[in-house]
Amino acid sequence: MIQRKYETVVGIFVVGSLAALLVMVLIIAQQERLWEEHVEYRAVFKNVSGLKTGSEVRLAGVTVGNVKSMVIDPQGQIIVTFEVVGKYRSQIRQDSRVTIGFQGLLGDKSLDLTPGSPTQPEIVAKGEVPSIEPLDITEMFGKVAPSLEKVQKLLDNLIEISEAVSKPDSGFNKSMEEVGQIISKINKGKGSLGQLLNDPALYRDSSQAVANIRKVTTALEGNKGALGALINDPAFRGNLEKTLTSLADASSRLPELMKKAEALVQQLQKAAKGLPGLVTSGETMLDDVDKAAKAAQKSILLRRNVPKAKERTLKKE
Repeated sequence: MIQRKYETVVGIFVVGSLAALLVMVLIIAQQERLWEEHVEYRAVFKNVSGLKTGSEVRLAGVTVGNVKSMVIDPQGQIIVTFEVVGKYRSQIRQDSRVTIGFQGLLGDKSLDLTPGSPTQPEIVAKGEVPSIEPLDITEMFGKVAPSLEKVQKLLDNLIEISEAVSKPDSGFNKSMEEVGQIISKINKGKGSLGQLLNDPALYRDSSQAVANIRKVTTALEGNKGALGALINDPAFRGNLEKTLTSLADASSRLPELMKKAEALVQQLQKAAKGLPGLVTSGETMLDDVDKAAKAAQKSILLRRNVPKAKERTLKKE
């Protein structure tokens, strides 16, 4: 009798254990979605950064599958095969991207998918999803290290400056005291600048000058006064535009006129070079004429018909 009770208790315990185990299997299977349809995809990476077989596959942060396998191809690239629950296959399209992300603070890795646009076609089963190489922490720290060193040097310099400024006899404190004294004098109206800033008469004159300028501007805009009417007169504007156009045309012809003037000056210079020779030739000719006249006077036959030669003088200017 006791033995039967013992066997009954053992049997109940075994059946209960098996039932509990079966329930646990069913729960795990439901969590892992083993009873649902899965679609297989693949992605190619140069570095998987610690991703493992069985790691979660997340779509916009929601777990939708897991990594099935990882293989290194002959080119050294890593082909990652992963499964996604079938009901999410419509979210994986041509513009979807897959990368390797972090899962919690422990550093576990997961495969992260981005949903595609509804306007893009779906990626077929066992198709390749475009990948984005993960960020290598070691490489990132290697790039950041020089910047951190510069920041540390900057902080050291700031500490040195703050220590130097904190000293009572530092030049900075003396400069600040002098600046404070100058500002105090200005506020009290001392010195030229203080009088300039604190003189009520100067303020009134400045305000009056601004008011006068405003009145003049308003008068000009409203065609008031001779100057306003002149500035806003369409005929005056037309004449002014014509004058400016004429001046522009004249200025455009100035280079040509200058060239002609230079050519005229050169010709006059050449003509001036020949004047001394012309004067000498004239003098020689007059001398010859005088000699001929004198010879005619001495001749018996021509003396009566030839008048006496008058003295001639050729002046050089």
